[in-house]
Formats: sequence, structure tokens, C-alpha cells
Amino acid sequence: MIQGIDVSDRLHFLRTTELLAAVPAALVASIDTRLKEVTLAMGDVLFDEGEEGDAVYLVVEGRLRLESAGMTLIHRERGDCVGEIALIDEEPRSAAAVADTPVTLLRWERRDFQETLDQDPEVARGIFKMLTGKLREDVKSTVRLERERERWRQDLDRAREIQQGMLPSERLLANGLELAGMCSQASEVGGDFYDYLVRDDDAVGLIVGDVTGHGFYAGLFVAMAKSCLHTQARLSFDPREVMAAMRRTLGLSLQRRLLMSSCYVLFEPRSRCLHYSNAGHPYPYLYRAADRSMRRLEALDPILGALEVGTACYAVQSLSWEPGDVLVMYTDGVTEARDVDGGMFEHDALEACIAEASGESAQTIKNQILAAVMAHVGDSMQDDDLTLVVVKAH
Repeated sequence: MIQGIDVSDRLHFLRTTELLAAVPAALVASIDTRLKEVTLAMGDVLFDEGEEGDAVYLVVEGRLRLESAGMTLIHRERGDCVGEIALIDEEPRSAAAVADTPVTLLRWERRDFQETLDQDPEVARGIFKMLTGKLREDVKSTVRLERERERWRQDLDRAREIQQGMLPSERLLANGLELAGMCSQASEVGGDFYDYLVRDDDAVGLIVGDVTGHGFYAGLFVAMAKSCLHTQARLSFDPREVMAAMRRTLGLSLQRRLLMSSCYVLFEPRSRCLHYSNAGHPYPYLYRAADRSMRRLEALDPILGALEVGTACYAVQSLSWEPGDVLVMYTDGVTEARDVDGGMFEHDALEACIAEASGESAQTIKNQILAAVMAHVGDSMQDDDLTLVVVKAH
């Protein structure tokens, strides 16, 4: 016998449900002895989409929502039945059930439910009547869901247009430098970005970032990061200051547990020097024209968001920057681009592309690298954002 709900109230509740309304009182009382009480706090998951259907539930108090792929399909409240279809067709759960409020349910185990269904035609008729009603309800909810999905798709399309519009021009000539960049999102809204900063006294700043994941929240942070970057540029181009500003901006989003790898390079062509900070980002390549050598600008700090650090803690390294030198910055969508067999493009292939095209313009180097990546990928689907920026000193 279930504890916590008054016996007479419980039996009255069972006899008023659509499932058991036509079942004889004696059988309802017998069924009652085999039910177990389940309580959920708000936000608790009763079962997940794809799980095996091991029980059917009757909602006594509170409200559940059924959802799929993060979208709410329908709500279930007092007297409603949840999870019976997975018991009847023996297929996995087609949706997740989550408590919208504190919820009290009665759990009816699979084996006992099916035995009762086989033995009593009134229970079967109750199931049929309930499923007919749900079918009508599901048709309406499907139409409503498709409308919501279409609105969501339109919003994502607009967000993608806005995000693409926030990227800088693909080619920039400034202060003795040629910069060529591109960014391709794997989904409607991505977590990759790059941007240029030009200072009148011949300095140029370049940042490439990769927010973990992609989608709405990653895209929203990209917009925040770009705004932060240009605000910071009014104060200082210094790599430590820029990286600290990025970290502060990320702190506004930590409730979503966002992380971001980022590399910022400050070029000073007049003094033939570059300064860089790298927080957990794939190492850029610095190709030296004089001796045809290749240097990796390894990460100097952990990925942003992993640790609490102050401005002074961000490391900066300074290197020479001579005419003909080439810097290639990218996100892991380049080196981890996969062919149809799952093989990655890898760093060796990227290094070979840089060395082969190093005598060309930044725009041509970028195009040749991208062409090699696309040839490697072939017909496989892109599953990560891809950003590539090439800088050449003149």
C-alpha cells in the first residue's frame, strides 16, 4: 500500500482517471496495492528520451513537461498518464519527462501493467480511449511545435546574418601588413571569431577565439567578446590587458560554464616585432622567410574560464617580425577537419601548406590552405566551426 496519500483519496483519484474510470472498483483496489508513490522536486527528470520504458506513471499532483531535443512538446497534470506508449510498443521513450513543479506520481511497473492489460478488457478499453484523445492532442501539439521550430529557425538565420556581419573584412592592408581571414560556422550560429585592431602609430592587433561548443549561447558570447575587444582597444592594445578583458567578459557567462581559447597578437612592423598571448589556443605558426624555418607559438596560459587569474598573470612573448614572414592563426576546425573515414587534416598537412605557399600573398596562402582542407574533407559533413587568418609582413 502506498504511503503518504490518504487511502480514500487515492482510490477516488484512481477511479476518476481516464485510464481506470471504467474498471470495476475491486480491480482498482487491487491495482492500487501494487502502485508505488514517486515524488519529484521541480527540475527533476522522471525519465530521459531514449530510455527503456519500464513503468507507466499517473500524475497525482503537480505538472510534468514532455520534451524532445530541448523543446517542450506537451504538459501532463493531475489525472494524466505518462509513459504508457513505451510499454505498449516496447520501443524506447520518445521524449523526456521533467518536473515543472513539485510532482507526486503513482508508478505502475511494466510487468504488472501488461498482465493487467491482458486480463481485463476494461483496462484495455481505457487505454484505447486515452490514446485516441492523446492522438488528437498530439496532432495539435505537432502543428504548434512545427510553428515554433520555424520561428526558431528564422531567428537563428537572422542571428547568423548578424554574426557574419560582425566579422571584419576578409582582407586588410595596414601598416606594412597584409591580413586575410575567413570564418565558417558548422551550425547556424558559431563560437569562432577573429578580429583586427588598427592603431594609428603603425600597430595592428589580431585576435582569434573559439568558444566551447556552438549555438545560441556561444554566438551570444562572440558578440559580447567583439564589443569588449573594441572597447578595450580605446584604452590599450597591450596583450595582457586585452586577454584580461576577454576573461572578464567570459566571467559574465560562467553560469553557462563557457570556456574560450584565445590568441592575441600585437604587430609593431616599424620596430619589426610582434608580441603574443595565447590562452589554451591551438598554436599559430610563424614562418621565417630568411631561413625558411617554422615556429609554433605555444599556449602560454590555460584556456580562458578555467582559472581565475589577474591581469599581471597573463604571459606575453615577444619575437622578431621581418619582411616576408608569415603568421598563420586558426581554430581546431582546421587541423581536426575529418575525411569520410574520420581521418583528421593534422598539423603536418597544415605546415606543408604554409611552407609551400609562403612566397605568395596572405590571401593566396589562406586560399591554398582552405583548398587543401576542403579537398581532405571531401563529402563529409563539417562538424566544427573553422576559422583561418594569415598575416604577411611587407
